[in-house]
Amino acid sequence: MEYLLQGKGMNDALNTKATHRAASRLADHILPTSATMVGVCVTVISVAKLIPKHGISRHAVELLAFDGLLFMGSATLSYFSIRHPVSAANYERIADVVFLLALALMVLVGFIVSFELLID
Repeated sequence: MEYLLQGKGMNDALNTKATHRAASRLADHILPTSATMVGVCVTVISVAKLIPKHGISRHAVELLAFDGLLFMGSATLSYFSIRHPVSAANYERIADVVFLLALALMVLVGFIVSFELLID
């Protein structure tokens, strides 16, 4: 209680916010990139539905749908990181890991789709 009465509580919270924002602006990059990648996943799913049935397997389309959800989760965590400065570092770290997992899954799906189109 004395800590708050001395006025240090609010200043420490503001200093934590300023330190985190100055040290790491990663969330500012993850948010728009993740949102764009959600759009890419939805676009590829839509295009896959236009290709004849033997073109792209249903499994690749389902993986892309899951990938879109991962990118959406990354964007949401990144947004929370920007809006909640006290726990921003934790949100940002989780958003980064989820983003990288989603990116790796997208590369895997790209290889699967390329292989399927090459075989046909």
